[in-house]
Amino acid sequence: MAESFKQEMPPKGGFGGITWNRIPLKKQWSGRRIFGLYFLITAGAYTFYAESIRIRKTRRRENEDLTVALEPLLIAERDRMYLKQLRANREEEAELMKNVPGWKVGTLYGEPLYKTIGDNIIDPVSLEYYAHANPDARYNMHTYDLWF
Repeated sequence: MAESFKQEMPPKGGFGGITWNRIPLKKQWSGRRIFGLYFLITAGAYTFYAESIRIRKTRRRENEDLTVALEPLLIAERDRMYLKQLRANREEEAELMKNVPGWKVGTLYGEPLYKTIGDNIIDPVSLEYYAHANPDARYNMHTYDLWF
């Protein structure tokens, strides 16, 4: 099974000459085309940016309107919860001290703790306010700002 071996030879007439001259590369992008593409992309990006700013301003305005609408409700709810806790404190004090003769609820040595001067209420100190509340409530209230 011997195959005959055939030597590869150069083509008839020989190989072509070797090019020694420099062949410049074909320019795929001209300067005008590059600047045109740059300005096109810049214009598109600016349009997108301007639209996103407009949307952001619209959303901010809506959020501000929502805040203005809800703020009185939230303040009233906060005040209601505050007064509810003060009333619970007075009721708890009345329950605890009902057997003490001469004890007046809401006073300390005859000086009223809860009093209103004009339109201003004098708030109790923090320890008094949270005296009959859940112990975690005072901790959460005073560490809330640390979390946000």
